[in-house]
Amino acid sequence: MTWEYQEQITDNESVVFRNFIDLEAGNSDKFVNAWEILKAEIILRDQMEESVKTKPDVKLNGTSEPVKVTDVDFVLSKEALGGIEKTSSITNSATVNYTFGKPIDQEANIWFMGTPTSNVTINLPAGYDVEKTEGLNNKTQESGNNHTVLKGNFSPERNITLWISENETYKAEMQERKRIIEQNAENKTNASVNKTRAAGKAVEASKSSGFFKDIFIWFYQIVQKVNLV
Repeated sequence: MTWEYQEQITDNESVVFRNFIDLEAGNSDKFVNAWEILKAEIILRDQMEESVKTKPDVKLNGTSEPVKVTDVDFVLSKEALGGIEKTSSITNSATVNYTFGKPIDQEANIWFMGTPTSNVTINLPAGYDVEKTEGLNNKTQESGNNHTVLKGNFSPERNITLWISENETYKAEMQERKRIIEQNAENKTNASVNKTRAAGKAVEASKSSGFFKDIFIWFYQIVQKVNLV
């Protein structure tokens, strides 16, 4: 599952943020340039990864135990470029990929925590439908390639909860695909066994031919001796 979200920083907060970039990732010259942004992205990505691991922002059925963070990416907007006293807005984006340590039940709920009013995009695992949402404002929903994608904003309460269910059609397709793969593997195994058996019979036939040939030579030699006598 992938969670993408954007956060907009405005007014005095944008001044503080530009100062952070200049001090932590730059040379404290009161100006943010491109290489400082790239360095700040690495710093913020590492901080974010540590944060979501120590204080989970996703729960499955009320617990974060089965939720594993596999990748974190943080992108700073070029809007941060320039003098640190600028108050213009900065929109940053982040992407977090998760896996679940155990299969999702046929019906389940997923809880997210984020920044109030920030934009969010949630890509659900393949084969699941959304039955109900709570805390996702301005929601839009898209479907494609067996994936459901939700977009919207976090509510002022900072939390989003999704109730999802397994798509029975997708489940049946996956089971049929698994059956075909297993059947093909079994057919290949049987073909290999039959080929081995056929090769064994060919070897036996070859041995038999050699055996009869030896008898023929032996018999011929005896006949020759008899004729000589």
